[in-house]
Amino acid sequence: MARHHFVPQFLLRRWATSGKSVAYFFEAAADRVIENPKALVASACQIADLNTFFGVRAADRDFPETGFFTPIVDTPAARALDVILEKGIRSLTAAQRVDWARLLVSFAVRTPETLRDMGPKETTKAVDLVEAAASGPPDDERKVTAIIQANMALFKRNFPLRAAMELSTDPEKLAAVDGMTWWMRRFRRPVILIGDRPLLTPPRAPSPCGIPLNDPKCLIVLPISPTVVFFASSTPKIWDKTRTMPLSKVAAMVNEETIWRSSCVYFPNKTLGSFVMPRIGGKATGTWQPNGP
Repeated sequence: MARHHFVPQFLLRRWATSGKSVAYFFEAAADRVIENPKALVASACQIADLNTFFGVRAADRDFPETGFFTPIVDTPAARALDVILEKGIRSLTAAQRVDWARLLVSFAVRTPETLRDMGPKETTKAVDLVEAAASGPPDDERKVTAIIQANMALFKRNFPLRAAMELSTDPEKLAAVDGMTWWMRRFRRPVILIGDRPLLTPPRAPSPCGIPLNDPKCLIVLPISPTVVFFASSTPKIWDKTRTMPLSKVAAMVNEETIWRSSCVYFPNKTLGSFVMPRIGGKATGTWQPNGP
C-alpha cells in the first residue's frame, strides 16, 4: 500500500526544521485543538493509495503518482520555486512559468475531495448518460449494462485520476494562468501558515483549491514559504489593491483564509499558536470565520 501526497513535499518542507513542522488541527474525539510540534513532512498531507489505479497490472498501479504528478508536475515546479525564491519571478524562463502554472492548476484536481467524492459522482453521471444514449438490440444493451455495473468500482476510481491528469495539463487552463500577472509579497520574518488545502483563490470555488478562471475577480494566492506569498491575477485593480495592502493585513488575510479552508495547518514553530488555535476552535464550533480576502 503506497501513501501519496496531495500537497507536494517540496512545498511543505519550506515550513519544516529537520523534516518536522508544528501542526494544528481540531480533534473531534478530544473536542479540542491539537498542537503537534513534531509533525513529519514525510507523513503530512498524504493518503494511502490516493493516486493508485485499480484493476491494472502491479507495475502500472502507481503511475499517476510516479509517472505523472511527481515527474511531470512536482519536480519541474520545485525547480521553478527555487528560481522564484532565489532570483524572483522575472527570472523564470517561459518553460518554467508553464511548469509553475501546471502546479497551480493541479491543486484543484488532486485534493482528496475531488478524487474520492466529486470524481465518483461525475463518473456515475457520465455512465448514466452513456446508458441513456445507448441503442441496439435489447440483449446487447443488457450485456453492456452488466459490464458497466460489474466494473463501476474501477470506473469510479480510475476515471477521476485520468481526468485529473488531463486537467492538470489542459493547455487553456495553463495559458490562462501563465497569462496572468504574477507577483510576491515578502515578509521580514516567518509569519505565513500553510494548510493541507494550500491554494487560496478568491472568489471561493465550490471545490477545495478550485480556481475560478472565468471570473475576472479571480486572484490566485499560494504561500510558498513562511516569509513569501505568491499572487496571480489578470485584473489591474486586484494587482494594485494586493500590492499596496499593508503586509500585516496580507498576513492576517492569508493565514485566516488558510485556517478556514484547511483541516490542518503548519508552521515552523509555536509562535503563531495563540493566533491559530482560537480560530481553529472557533471554526469547529461555528463561532469564528475569516473576514475574507
